[in-house]
Amino acid sequence: MALWEQGGGSGFQQRKAGGENDANNAQRSSIKGVLTCTIATILNAKHSESDNCFIYKHLKFNTVMIMGLIREANHEVNGSLATYNIDDHSGGSIEIKWWHDDSGEPIKPLTYVKVVGQVKTFAGKSHVVAHHVSKMHSLNELIAHNIECIHASICIRKQGETSGMNMTKTTNNPGSTQQALTTSNGFTPAQNAVLNLLKTVTTMAGYSVTEICKQLKQFSENQVKQALEFLSGEGHIYSTTDDDHFRAASNN
Repeated sequence: MALWEQGGGSGFQQRKAGGENDANNAQRSSIKGVLTCTIATILNAKHSESDNCFIYKHLKFNTVMIMGLIREANHEVNGSLATYNIDDHSGGSIEIKWWHDDSGEPIKPLTYVKVVGQVKTFAGKSHVVAHHVSKMHSLNELIAHNIECIHASICIRKQGETSGMNMTKTTNNPGSTQQALTTSNGFTPAQNAVLNLLKTVTTMAGYSVTEICKQLKQFSENQVKQALEFLSGEGHIYSTTDDDHFRAASNN
């Protein structure tokens, strides 16, 4: 399905831009997954305080995947923060803030990039705090992205018609709570294992749930599915050909 259930590394969560409107951070939104969309969709969306998400027509989202051309780029002296102005020719441009290590070469203007990140507002203006930014390898990716934007919108609208706009995978089962035991990076052993496995993916289709379970036999199928749901909701992975196949967002 074209509603990508994932995104990249989450280091930005510890170092946010000052002044961002994070009043609802204490109460997590129930909107999970990463929406493949255009910049115009983000700019035309309104933030809903009650739902703690952005809404545009039948779309509800907090985390997005966009592609576009860098018009302007600004890199801090220490290289840890990059600010980009990106245009995808859908109408208007949007600012991208990206905290990252300084080991790579800065991305320059007039470069097409893929961005996965969380939509924020400041002074009434929307921008994206990036989980992951990578260069596009071919303009064919942009064409595929535009098709996927349309597909995502159609799929979500159909879901809304049949299930009251239930766009997310949720569960009220207390058993869905992640294991209390966590590792030093805040993930449970199952979450770590699933994420590390998906980082080894080399195919565009990724690994299916069945394949993941076969390779991670130390965890039950239920633990694997819970880990996938958590990682997709937090923006670390996304679904590819359907809701059963996944890749890590950090994979180029």
